[in-house]
Amino acid sequence: MANASVAYGSLPFKEQIEFFRRKANLPTQAWTDIMHEQHDHAFVVAGANRDDLVADFRAAVDKAIRQGATLESFRKDFDQIVENYGWSYNGGRNWRSRVIYETNLRTSFWAGRFVQLQKVKRVRPFWEYMHNDSVQHPRPLHLSWNGLILHADNGWWRTHFTPNGWGCECYIRALSWDDLKARGKSGPDEAPPSDVQTVTVGKNGPTPREVETPAGVDPGFGYTPGASAWGNQVANAVSGTARFPANYAASSAAQMLGRASAAQALDAQFADWLAGVQANPVVKGRALTVGALSPQAVDALAGEGIEAATAPIVLRDADLVPLLERIAKPDSLRPAPISAALLQQLPLALRQASQILLDRQHGILVYVLKQPDGTALAIEVRYQLAGAAPDDVVNTVSAMYATDPARLSARHALVPLED
Repeated sequence: MANASVAYGSLPFKEQIEFFRRKANLPTQAWTDIMHEQHDHAFVVAGANRDDLVADFRAAVDKAIRQGATLESFRKDFDQIVENYGWSYNGGRNWRSRVIYETNLRTSFWAGRFVQLQKVKRVRPFWEYMHNDSVQHPRPLHLSWNGLILHADNGWWRTHFTPNGWGCECYIRALSWDDLKARGKSGPDEAPPSDVQTVTVGKNGPTPREVETPAGVDPGFGYTPGASAWGNQVANAVSGTARFPANYAASSAAQMLGRASAAQALDAQFADWLAGVQANPVVKGRALTVGALSPQAVDALAGEGIEAATAPIVLRDADLVPLLERIAKPDSLRPAPISAALLQQLPLALRQASQILLDRQHGILVYVLKQPDGTALAIEVRYQLAGAAPDDVVNTVSAMYATDPARLSARHALVPLED
């Protein structure tokens, strides 16, 4: 894993193949139709707007990934598909086939590597950005990042995880504390400034759009391939426990989220989902599983004579959008109950709450996460009782706010469940 980089004919691996297999085919008019982490979930070829055309390109790329096929081999499939459909595309044949081949192989490769890097993060918690010295025309900023060592959880990686542009061959390797000590370092480096710029892309196409991208990163590449897909797996796995009784569901979810890689993946998925709702703050019926009742909470509820229906906890955009509106436009009469930074801590707070309180009258649990400044982040979760209609069996985040911890017991008739 240490020096992995994509090369023609490189051997595929399980995580890469699985990442690509989970994608759904999506016809498009232009390359700007979908952006960033949306590519984790959809296979597209810009301008391929027929289901059967996209499916044939999908099969050709899948073969290239599974068999480690070369560019020249892929071009034979490309030529056959173009001839079969009479497909008219932009750019020359060699350039267009290379873009389809390299972009899909590189992003799927690094999406698979992302999963592998997460699995070894406990023992190799640092990532080093490496520039490929074989590149004939290096990008100056990519070259300046060569040898940069940051913690794997540093936010810089969310927008600078390779590839960082068309044809980018930079790569990342994982390092341990011993690796840093061997280099005479006592800790990781500081992340360089991102210098985010707003760029208009697709000006001459049917779907032009403005994209925020860091300097040195081509528009559309400012995301971590595989992060949202990996996080989506975790969210779906936790959500899937809802079919079990609450105690079994809570135990299963606790085992999953007890793994650092899974918890961090869920955090990343929440950050991506949150960014999507922030970009389009309209209620569309979207929802994301952000955590689960712990086994201790389920047992404590039972001790109070309350039988929970299930364990997963969901945040709905119907509850999030009004909160985002208050954060974006606070006023003296209705100040924002929470900051954008605190909102990011939602999944973490559900896992690491210093206290969980019960408000029996309103059917809510209040998760309390103390902050360094002495305040607390409070998250209200409306729990469902056993016997609820099947469509309603879900625990939902109903409110979030910052408060003085001492006020919680005064505001609610609360029973402490955990300390």
